[in-house]
Amino acid sequence: MSNNNISDIIVTLSSLYELLLKIGQSFDIQENAEAFLKTLMSQQNLSFAAYYTLEHSDMMTKVHSIPKTEIEHNKLDAALISALVQEKFNILKEFDTSFKCINQLTKLPQKEFVVYFAGAKSILVLGKKSDSFDRQDLMKSELVLNKFSLFMESLESHHRIKDEIKIKEEQAKIIQQNNEKLKKQNDDLMKYIRSNNELEKFAYRVAHDIKSPLNTIVSFSKLFEMTSKGNITEEQTEFLKYIVDAGTQMSTLISGILDYSKINGDELKLKRINVYQLVEKIRNLLYHNLSEVNGTIIVNDLPEFIIADETKMKQVFLNLITNALKFKKENVLPEVIINGDAGEHEFTFSISDNGIGIPEESKEKVFELFSKAQNNHRFDGHGIGLSTCQQIVNQHKGEIWIESELDVGTTFYFTIQKVSLPLEIDSVLN
Repeated sequence: MSNNNISDIIVTLSSLYELLLKIGQSFDIQENAEAFLKTLMSQQNLSFAAYYTLEHSDMMTKVHSIPKTEIEHNKLDAALISALVQEKFNILKEFDTSFKCINQLTKLPQKEFVVYFAGAKSILVLGKKSDSFDRQDLMKSELVLNKFSLFMESLESHHRIKDEIKIKEEQAKIIQQNNEKLKKQNDDLMKYIRSNNELEKFAYRVAHDIKSPLNTIVSFSKLFEMTSKGNITEEQTEFLKYIVDAGTQMSTLISGILDYSKINGDELKLKRINVYQLVEKIRNLLYHNLSEVNGTIIVNDLPEFIIADETKMKQVFLNLITNALKFKKENVLPEVIINGDAGEHEFTFSISDNGIGIPEESKEKVFELFSKAQNNHRFDGHGIGLSTCQQIVNQHKGEIWIESELDVGTTFYFTIQKVSLPLEIDSVLN
């Protein structure tokens, strides 16, 4: 081997070693690409050098170029892709069909380009303005270019994994913060529930304790009125009547509050109910109410059986029918019509009347506790009945709403969810 050949080998190895030293000096993708491409340009007298990654098999995405170019993405033509599959690098001259595709990346006049396909998805594009590329020199650099590309791909994967880990850590932090908020909200809710339960128990005890002396006041007032006839003035008799009426009203209100509190606290006792028999029981309960106003209850089609709490369902029907009879028009015989329907997931019932109706502005408020429609203050009642109905319907996973027209009548609709009894209970009933 001649001294010239030995000298060429030493220069080549030295150049390759210098390139290898540029790989991995930093964990920054741009810094690595810039350092390697600068050294490569200096060694091979290049006017253009760029590193791209291949996306979707035919789209090049720029990582770094010297000099900088505006085009970030460029589609490879089919001919160049086919050539790169057969050979890892291709020299492109001005008359080659793929030259124009690469030349538009630089926007600078170039005499030749070399396109390297290296690593798993890396493309290196090198350009010269005046000189031509030597194939033997290119082959010598192929190993180093491949190592650079593999390192860059690994570095990109490292950054992607690092970014994914960061995102997951941020998500985990958000989840932890949400869990802490949820725990605090749950603790606050439990405190509220405990406080509310204690308040309900306290209200129940107070109402119960008040009712007893109140009943005594009413009873003794009535007794005094009966035993004092002829011995007290007409004005004193009227005062006694005020006491009895007010006491009776208060007693009715307390009874309503106690019933409402009891409904809130009681769990559902589900059973199979014959709806027609339930309505008939209510008709018997309201016999005197119906007789007093000469009212009529008309029962149309109803589902024969439902699964519900019988006591609470009876309360709903009783309250709604009682309201229908109470809020009647003068000189009009009250008529109450009951309908029902079985849907796929729920039962729907309606109770209609031909009474005074409810003003539009009162429709949203009638279900509020102690609320009364604007046109029914002359009637007895304390605004607890409809709140009780809503509470019971909600417990049965249903809804209750109203349709009404003044001086025409009112229809209350309510639904209850279709449910099944446990098999052992159902088998006993059947």
